[in-house]
Amino acid sequence: MNKLLIKFFIALLAFAVSPFAVAEQKLDIVQIMGQFVQGEYAARKCSKPDEKTLAKFNSNFSAVIIRATEEMQKRKPGATVEQITDLFGKASAAVAKQIDDVLQTGGCNDPRIQDLLKRFEIQANLNF
Repeated sequence: MNKLLIKFFIALLAFAVSPFAVAEQKLDIVQIMGQFVQGEYAARKCSKPDEKTLAKFNSNFSAVIIRATEEMQKRKPGATVEQITDLFGKASAAVAKQIDDVLQTGGCNDPRIQDLLKRFEIQANLNF
């Protein structure tokens, strides 16, 4: 596994385990994308957002994905969009597993999940 993928996993997994783990670090667009992935996954599992909220979220998420992909292309020159998409997919799957683990032990009322649900609402209501 390359170093960039490992760093991405660590950043996403650390946040999934503790939302405050990256609070003191400066977030970049790739980390922001990770937060969108987390928020969406938690919302789909626990709050089942309505179509209007989901559409607003997806519009914002699309903008973040474009910028995160551009950033990854800078960090990994020569990588294809498909390779970057695969990298994001692997990281997203790892985050989903981590969130599923939290859901198994604490359910949707776990404070970490509640934080992700609040973030989802904020992310859906951003105006890019």
